[in-house]
Amino acid sequence: MPNMHINAIIWDYDGTLVDTRHKNLNVTKKIIAGITKSDSTEFPALQSLENYELANRRAANWRELYRQEFDLGEAQIDQAGRMWTAYQLNDDTEVAFYDGIDAVIRGLAEFPHAIVSQNSSSSIALHLEKKHMRPLFKQIIGYEEVDIKKQKPEPDGLLRCLEKLSALEAGKVCYIGDHETDALCVRAANRVLQENGSRVKILSIGAFYDNEADTSSWKVRPDFAVHRVEDILKIVDQIDR
Repeated sequence: MPNMHINAIIWDYDGTLVDTRHKNLNVTKKIIAGITKSDSTEFPALQSLENYELANRRAANWRELYRQEFDLGEAQIDQAGRMWTAYQLNDDTEVAFYDGIDAVIRGLAEFPHAIVSQNSSSSIALHLEKKHMRPLFKQIIGYEEVDIKKQKPEPDGLLRCLEKLSALEAGKVCYIGDHETDALCVRAANRVLQENGSRVKILSIGAFYDNEADTSSWKVRPDFAVHRVEDILKIVDQIDR
């Protein structure tokens, strides 16, 4: 898209900005135990962090994860979604930003930043405030802000974020995420924008600094990929030319 610059940079949260693996595993164990009235470690996906990560990568989104790995029905999955925020806020497992993320965001301060996640926006905001980073993000769209059946890879959350950022004028938007779901979401959002005659183009950046992602089986691969946090600066500069 010649002569079009970046309007906004939007981030996924878990596995992209913050290492939330241990916290999410602990919260999921508690939720599954509460819903199934059983020992959650009976489920292979909850027996180790490695198993949990693999299960997450197999699933398109959290609803599919709960359906495939824990054999929950739709009503139970809805119940789990309603429980997530309270359990996240009550769990005291420490989470940390990936090394260098703070510097990257501040190095890209000329652009508005936002977060679109399937995690709780309340939990995200609380963590950002603790780390004195909340002012760096103009918007946070979590699962509470999106219909429970319209989570990623559906484009609703990403499109809502663009609207709230007033980033729907002609230009480029970067969406940075670590999962195939993020790339699928970008494709779906671009399709809607194109159908509406928009001159906004969203470009996906795969954040693979926390894992050796094998994207060969992905239905959609990201437009760009980074294996070190600091490389995000180079990719954004390349896109903004």
